[in-house]
This record gives sequence, structure tokens and C-alpha cells, in this order.
Amino acid sequence: MELRQLARTLRRRWKFAVVVFILGIIGAAAVSASITPTYQSSARVYITSTSSGTFDAYQLGIYSAQRVSSYADLARDPEILQRVIKRVGLDITPNELAPRVKTEAIVNTVILQVTVTDPDPRTAQMLARAEATEITKLVAKLEKPIDQPTGDGAAAVAPIVARLAGDASFDANPIAPRTGINLAVGALLGLLVGVGGAVLRDMFDTSIKTPEDLAEVTGSSLMTVIPFDSTVPKHPLISDEAGHNDRVEAFRVLRTNLQFVDLDAKRRMLVISSAVPDEGKTVTATNLAITLAQTGRRVLLMDCDFRKPRVARLLGLENAVGLLTVLVGRASLSECIQQHASGVDFLATGPLPPNPAEVLETQTMREVLEKVREQYDVVIIDAPPLLPVADPAIVATMADGVLLVTRYGKTSRDFVQQAVGRLDAVGARVVGVVLNMSPRRAISGYGYGYGYGYGESLDPKRSQRATAKNRAVQGAEGSRRSDSKHSQVPGRR
Repeated sequence: MELRQLARTLRRRWKFAVVVFILGIIGAAAVSASITPTYQSSARVYITSTSSGTFDAYQLGIYSAQRVSSYADLARDPEILQRVIKRVGLDITPNELAPRVKTEAIVNTVILQVTVTDPDPRTAQMLARAEATEITKLVAKLEKPIDQPTGDGAAAVAPIVARLAGDASFDANPIAPRTGINLAVGALLGLLVGVGGAVLRDMFDTSIKTPEDLAEVTGSSLMTVIPFDSTVPKHPLISDEAGHNDRVEAFRVLRTNLQFVDLDAKRRMLVISSAVPDEGKTVTATNLAITLAQTGRRVLLMDCDFRKPRVARLLGLENAVGLLTVLVGRASLSECIQQHASGVDFLATGPLPPNPAEVLETQTMREVLEKVREQYDVVIIDAPPLLPVADPAIVATMADGVLLVTRYGKTSRDFVQQAVGRLDAVGARVVGVVLNMSPRRAISGYGYGYGYGYGESLDPKRSQRATAKNRAVQGAEGSRRSDSKHSQVPGRR
């Protein structure tokens, strides 16, 4: 992986890397806190020869150095450890004391070092002192000569003696845990795991994250990138009062770019769909209709999602009468169309049928679509997701094209390709794609200049927004009449 790719990956996955880094530090701190502090004390035993002759002293020096390692092993004998326990006055067994006692011969010397660890520093010192004392006694016992006089009648002297080289050490600072070192190691491991995990997640993540990826996968033009806005759940609809924030500008760019999809078409019917649920297609369809109505066009927004209709709730209108009411002949088209304050005419789903696909595939449905095409400049159809059901593919064959909405970081490449393939299979046309809910950092280099090449100045009817709103208010009376006609749920025709 190149440095530039790594930087781009960390820019996308920095939260994951930071969280793992912090968890590494927290884990190291937790481990350090769980370890009982341990203190250490050391004592030294000097082992030397007693010969006064030059030759004998040299030979005994080598001999004593060789014997030190033997005494180091014997110093941890259970009998010696039991004497140490008795001397200090502890209530433990030799087997419990043995792991805390370490004896070693210092290389190239005749010094045997005793090291003892204990949760209490004073106890560690007493144990080291007692262990060193017992070693001197052990050496004296083992090196004691046989009782026989020398040549001059004097008593024999032991060739090797052991002496304490000072008192046992005392250190009030614990040797474990080393909190500082543990935190440094935890931070380093957290950093490595965080960066490595971010790279691996990015390698195995097949979701759409860039406009270029979406255009490449679908083979269609990118119409706009809609930024993520945390206020959408509470305020899903755009309005004139929203001014020129990024989200409003994104829909204006979408409106402008759609004008140039088919320059010869005077009346257009677009299906808005997505590959899978929860990609924001309904909010996109509704706001696109509002944006188009702001230019003075006659816009009809149709909710053809018989599985999960949501447009009526977004607009604050009634869903009891609508498309199904017209299809079964319970009311006329004009009676079921409601008007919104934004200037958008709205046709709800009406009662939900048990067989949505069959309802949408009827000749009556085709006749309704032809009728609304003649009456409106633009017809926007909110359809269900493409992959779970067949409904959107059916409607797409009756429309001029499909606008595919894809959510940033959620929809996989395979799902998007399958959705496009399903439309290709029925001969439907994908007029463009929208990348929805994109983080602002992800589109900072892309911006909203995509549509500005055509220029928003080509939109001369924006000044007619007030007229459109007035027309909506005038139609409120007709909307109330339509709402009163849903007392009975129509059956299947």
C-alpha cells in the first residue's frame, strides 16, 4: 500500500484507529492495576579459599568459582527454605517460597547473589538476609574438613569459606507492575493494531465511498453528492428558508443536472429507487420534487411503495386514499391528488394491497401514468428498493428513467451492480446516480461544482416559487374533499 493510500485510509478510518489506540492504553492501565505490587531485595555471599600458598590459592580460586553454581542450586533446597521460613516467621511452605527466591552465580566471580521478591518490601529484605545467612551455614557445613591434624600438629582448615558481603538491600519502589512501561507498550500495540485494523477493514470493505466508485460500478453519471445532515430525522424537507446550505445546494445541483439528461423531453417521469432499504430514497424523491416545484414546474410526486409508504408522513398529508383508490375505481384521479404547501401535487398509495406487484403491472396502472404524464411537467415516483421486491422494476418499464440512490459507506458494490442488472434485465434506463449521506470530509475535494458547469443561472423560473405556493394554498379545499373519501378500504379489482 502506498503512503497516499494509507493516508486516505486513515482519514476514512481514523475513528477506528483512535478507539483501538485508546483501548490499548486502557487495557494496559487495567492490567497494571490488577497486578499486586511486588518488591525485591538482594543479598550477596562471597565465597573464597583459605589457602596462603600461591599455587594452592590459584587452584582453590578456580575450585571455589566452580563450586558457586553448585551452592546456588543447593540454596533452594526445601530444608534450607524451611529454615529461612522459620527464621523470618512466615506461615508458608517451602514450595510457596521457592518461586520467590532466585540464586545465581555472577559470571567470572566467586559471588553468589540471592534475590527475593515479596508483596512487602520489609519481608523481601528479611527473606534475602535469612537466605544468605543459611547459605553461609550450608557452605561451612559442606566444606568442613575431616578432623585430622596437619603435618605440624595444627587442626585442618576448610579450603572454602562463605561470608556475607553486606546486608540485604531495601527498595520501597516496586519492581512490578511497571505502569509507565506497560502504558507505553499498550499504546504502541494499540497504535499498530488500530492502523493495521483500519487498513484491513478498508481492504475488505466493499461499500461505496467515493463518487468515482459509484459512477464506475453503475456506469451512469453522478448527478450529485448529498452530504450527511444530523438534522434530517427532525427536518427532512428542504425549504426556501434553508438558504444556501450544502444539502439544499446538493438538490439544486441534482435538479440542474437532470435538466440535461434528455434535452428533447418536455415531460419527464422518473422513478427514484435504491438497491436496498434505508438509503434515503424517499427523502431524496420528496426533496427533488420540492426543488423542481420551486422553479414553477407542475410536479406530481407519486408514492408507489405499497410495501412501506412514507411520503405522506413526510409531507404531513393523508395516505388513506390515493393510487389504489384510483386503480379500483373508487375515486377519480383529481379527487385523490393532494396539494402540498411547497407547490408539489401528491398522490399517495392509498390502502395497501396484498399483491403490490400485480397491482402495479395492470393496464389501469399504465393508463394512470399516461394521464399524469400529460397533466404534469415532471412526475416523480417513489418506488421500493430494487433487490428485495420486483415492484420498482415493473414501474421502471413505464417511466422515462430511474434515479438510483446509494448511501455512502453502507451499500456494497455487489448490491449496486445487482440493482443495475435488474433494471437492465427489464430494459429500464438508469439516468443517473446519487451518493447520499456522504460525510463532508469525504466530499471536500469534490464539492458541488459538478452541476455548476451548466450554471444555475439557466434556471429562469426560480422567481415563480411564490406563485407555486399560492396555487398550493388555493388547492387546499380540494385536498380536504379528497381526504373525506377514505372511509372504506377498497378491495382488489
